[in-house]
Amino acid sequence: MLVIVGYAQEPGATARAVVKRGARGAIEVGAVTASSKVTAVDPANRTVTLTNEAGVSNTYELGKNVRNFDQIKVGDEVKATLLEAVAVAIRKSSEPPDAGERTSVAVAPNGAKPGVIMAKTKQITGKIASVDTTARTVTIEGPTDGTPTIKAAPDVKLDGLQTGDDVTLSATVGLAIRVEKP
Repeated sequence: MLVIVGYAQEPGATARAVVKRGARGAIEVGAVTASSKVTAVDPANRTVTLTNEAGVSNTYELGKNVRNFDQIKVGDEVKATLLEAVAVAIRKSSEPPDAGERTSVAVAPNGAKPGVIMAKTKQITGKIASVDTTARTVTIEGPTDGTPTIKAAPDVKLDGLQTGDDVTLSATVGLAIRVEKP
């Protein structure tokens, strides 16, 4: 579920800023929210068909771990919010390593409308292509294709970073999905 290089914004999706509170304080990140309507439910196969505002439909198979599947009905609205990658730590590659990859998942309690929140933090090692201290972003040439630009959290120090430095970023992305009555 980790997409570092960015995300596609579907027709009808809205971008906004959100604040995530945690042990490190508040982190402001960009987010894209898109809505779809449930247009078909197949309980026998555990599939749900969603149609977005542009009229594009996709069918998804939902595993046994999706709680409260029986509450999903045709006409329900599904909202998904994707948070962009945020660097919660940046260190030069010569410094001691961080704890590694971490994943957090929270699902709706039994009896509630289906929903899930997922967040994954992963380490990315590469070379700094650029640092923008005003925008608080770091562009990195990494092991994957492309040069992703990742926003740095407020408490990440960018002063000692320079173009060409070998670095490791701990970057977090998140996805929240919820089903709502129309």
